[in-house]
Amino acid sequence: MAQHKNNTLYLVANWKMNPTTYKQAESLAQKTVHGIGGGAQDTIFDSRINVVICPPFPYVSIVSDVSKDVDVGAQNCFYEDAGAYTGEVSSRMLKSMGCSYCIVGHSERRAMGETNGMVNKKVLALLQEGMRPIIAVGEHTRKADNGTVMVDPMIKRQITDALAGVNERQAKRVIIAYEPVWAIGTGQSADPDDILTVRIFIQKTLHTLYGQAGIAIPILYGGSTDSNNAVVLLKNTGMRGLLVGGASVKEDAKEFIAMYATIQQELL
Repeated sequence: MAQHKNNTLYLVANWKMNPTTYKQAESLAQKTVHGIGGGAQDTIFDSRINVVICPPFPYVSIVSDVSKDVDVGAQNCFYEDAGAYTGEVSSRMLKSMGCSYCIVGHSERRAMGETNGMVNKKVLALLQEGMRPIIAVGEHTRKADNGTVMVDPMIKRQITDALAGVNERQAKRVIIAYEPVWAIGTGQSADPDDILTVRIFIQKTLHTLYGQAGIAIPILYGGSTDSNNAVVLLKNTGMRGLLVGGASVKEDAKEFIAMYATIQQELL
């Protein structure tokens, strides 16, 4: 597991259900790691950017084997350790395969019926295993009043419900990812000023729950991010990183590598 500090930026690659074969996944992992490492045989990784790759379940071990300088995450998990739960994968299994992060509550999972209560159970299971949950939250429609963004109270409910039973010590391992559902996969990210408004709202919610410890919880942005908007989104919103979907697999990870390089050169 890569070491990270309080001021670390997170660049999380969510491969979703891609690529379609084991060989392609192996190649994608190798090209991603090689690219962010500078393209040289003796790769050099920037400790200020914590890269997390979240492949589909069958490819977790591939990414884990490629490099110890890149963290491995999963896209989902189940909240029980073991048992008669056909088709499910537990946090304990994921940890044994080298995972240290796991996305929970992604809008695409919520659309399949995942509830706030289920997200909470998954968060607690991951924390019990010493893993870091990346809790995805976000509204379905953009709310505005006379040009001023109105933050959907749904976001507060998603956060407070997901963190029910999580104490201050455990909360230090939590990451929040704000993904406006209306922006995912559209090629149109939210306006930086709007994202800043939501980031402040999320931070206030976390402060209410955990005091100063809540302020330190990393908040990431996701939703049609690419190398053209990555720096602007981070610089103008105070976000601690990006949750990257389609761009993480585009053109053999060239776009993801470009995002990493742009952030490294222009922001750090």
